[in-house]
Amino acid sequence: MMQTLWQDLRYGARMLMKRPGFALIAVGALSLGIGANTAIFSVVEAIFLRPVPFRDAERLVYLTSSFPGNTHGGDNFSYPDFQDLQSQQSSFEAVAAYQDWIAVAMTGGQEPVRVIANFTSESYFDLLGARAQLGRLFTPEENRVPGGEQVVVLSHAFWRRQFGGAADIVGRQVRLNDMQFTVTGVMSEQFRDFEETWRPTVDVWAPIAISDRLLRQTALTNRNNRIFNGVAKLRPGVTLAQGQAELNRIAERLAAAYPETDRGYGLHIRTLRDHFVGGLYNPVLLLLVGSGFVLLIGCVNVANLLLVNQASRRGEFAVRAALGASRGRLARQLLTESFLLATAGGLLGLLLSLWATKWLGSWDAIELPSFIRLELNRRVMGVSALLSLLTTFLFGMAPALEGARVNLRDAVNQAGRGNWGRNMSRKILIVAEVSLALLLLVGAGLALKSFQNLTSTGIGYRTENLLTMRMDLRSDRYARPEARVQFAKSLVEKTGALAGIESATIWGPGNLENATWVIFATAEGRPAQRQEDWMMTHRHNVNPGGLGNLGIGLVRGRDFTWQDGANAPVVAIISESVARGLWPGEDPVGRRFMWQARNAYVTVIGVAADARHRQRFHPQFGAQAFGPQRDIYLPYAQAPSPAVLLAVRAKSDPAGVVASLRGAVLSLDPDLPVYDLKSLTERLRAQEAPNRVVATLAGVYAALALLLAGLGIYGVLAYTISQRTREIAIRMAMGAQRRDILSLALSQVMGLTLAGVAIGLAAAFGLTRLMKGLLFGVSATDPLVFAGVTLSLVAIAILACWLPARRAAKVDPMVALRCD
Repeated sequence: MMQTLWQDLRYGARMLMKRPGFALIAVGALSLGIGANTAIFSVVEAIFLRPVPFRDAERLVYLTSSFPGNTHGGDNFSYPDFQDLQSQQSSFEAVAAYQDWIAVAMTGGQEPVRVIANFTSESYFDLLGARAQLGRLFTPEENRVPGGEQVVVLSHAFWRRQFGGAADIVGRQVRLNDMQFTVTGVMSEQFRDFEETWRPTVDVWAPIAISDRLLRQTALTNRNNRIFNGVAKLRPGVTLAQGQAELNRIAERLAAAYPETDRGYGLHIRTLRDHFVGGLYNPVLLLLVGSGFVLLIGCVNVANLLLVNQASRRGEFAVRAALGASRGRLARQLLTESFLLATAGGLLGLLLSLWATKWLGSWDAIELPSFIRLELNRRVMGVSALLSLLTTFLFGMAPALEGARVNLRDAVNQAGRGNWGRNMSRKILIVAEVSLALLLLVGAGLALKSFQNLTSTGIGYRTENLLTMRMDLRSDRYARPEARVQFAKSLVEKTGALAGIESATIWGPGNLENATWVIFATAEGRPAQRQEDWMMTHRHNVNPGGLGNLGIGLVRGRDFTWQDGANAPVVAIISESVARGLWPGEDPVGRRFMWQARNAYVTVIGVAADARHRQRFHPQFGAQAFGPQRDIYLPYAQAPSPAVLLAVRAKSDPAGVVASLRGAVLSLDPDLPVYDLKSLTERLRAQEAPNRVVATLAGVYAALALLLAGLGIYGVLAYTISQRTREIAIRMAMGAQRRDILSLALSQVMGLTLAGVAIGLAAAFGLTRLMKGLLFGVSATDPLVFAGVTLSLVAIAILACWLPARRAAKVDPMVALRCD
């Protein structure tokens, strides 16, 4: 048996070497498909199959809230709501709240040090399996609300970096935001904080009970202050659905008990995997389907080439059958040759996937949790080997069965002859190849147009030469709002007067390009019986002249002044979209809206042009996940948030003013750390990155689909014509003109191409609707995309047909007949 198999392998290798062009096209098509699938599977394996690195991760869930009208969750909740949930629930062993990634200033050394702090409730460390390497973690008494002790636990990395790994660190005093804290312990080096999967390493942990004191906030007692995240552990035997059902009941009770603050809000849980990579599910699955299509097109391509190749070997098969070879023996020989092609394609595809995986891993464009690393491990390489075997049967079985059915008399009579593609299998495969290619091209075209819309839609303000930096005013020096206002005013004046700077703008509390704070508003006199009656808008605090500095035009009304302060009437500038929503067809200047959280009326003094302050298109929830872009601008003097972003527009390269900006801030407050210095262009590019990955890979798939479809049609027609030289010569000897030969060749394949286009279009109209949630500004049945893809594919098919058909039309009848 082994000797026979070895003979088949040797004979198959010799036959492939006799047809190097055929072998190269086949191996190339397979390697592209196998390589694309292996690379994308490395992403799938890393995201979907690897365990989440937390103790009892299968029972840990992420706890969120949802705004009215937003059913998917993902928003923060208030601490009073958390306390009620904690006391009323029975589905969880424990629940914990935390306020994450807060920048505080550690002072007392030569320079202020920016420290990343997490504030956690008492069960947080137990849920995540945390252990102290030195000292201890918090006690329940130290974290009791209200109250709490001023204690901190240091991360292992921060202890090493800031304190040199001092063994006597436990019991030392550190100063955070002008408050003294006692170090109770150092966290184990192996501990991974829940939020460290996304963000830079946490430096210190402090009890959530002291967060209000340290951060100058009232979040622990204010049910409207939704700034907390949560994590919980399901009890054994409790399912995710059961836990969610109980949260729904708790949310209903909270809405009934606190209608002014909780009506319309929901509570949600999701698995850790959903929390960390849920936004990547749809894009990755879409790419996996695309790579599968590339592989199928490659397999169809090779199957068609094998069928054509077999037509030239009918005489060989007839002789072997006459000598006693059974159909099974012939089929095995053909499958052996297919296996050799698949093996060569698999090895080359593995090399391609190794490069592609490194490229994806080094491309800092996908926001992956830190525990995910793209690599070709044993599982991925095993799938690559399995794909190679699978492709052997996908493209090899039909040709093997077709070749094994030999009619001796017909085979001998027609050996070396042929006809213009009477083989139905070849026709079906060409139609299938074209329809699959069109499906893939339409999907890629929609993804590319969506990304183009996302990046080309104007954001409503100038981004060139704009440098942004963050600072945090939560220390004792800025406990009074007036102190923050005075600092902001001095900062704008001082930095705006620096050489090389055109203008300076104070912005808060979120980033300029990533609005996260909201205001629920309704027009004065308009009844708001339900939470859905309130309009959700994004909130921004800005200094006088700040909107103009950014290039956001004032359509009507006036700008802020520094006199719009704490003792003046509360005022706001609203965007045009807010004006249309609250006062359609009317002039809103002088009108008032109710600010739900403050239960206070705000007077509109101006209307600004619409701008986009939330750039990210969320791939899990779609382009409209956060509602239309609506903005309310408040004067910083009336809403002096401690989280401040300074945006300065340089006259030339922003990098040239970094040092002078740092100096200006330190001259105003030598203990205030400045951090997160980035140009706005960098920030926008980072927000667009995940969608850029999808668009780029979709473009690569589209190029592969066109290439494979073109090569497939060309290869089939070229091999067919080369085997039908005698027929061409006879036709031309009997008076057929070259244009007749050319027309005959083109019509044979173009008819099949158009049939494939028709089937592909029908399938695309149905299947692309599944992409609807991934598209921005483009319909799933966009006529321009469908028309452009159809014309491109037909053009490629015409080119692929024209080259061999033109060569066939140049055949000299006398030479061809003599050779035959």
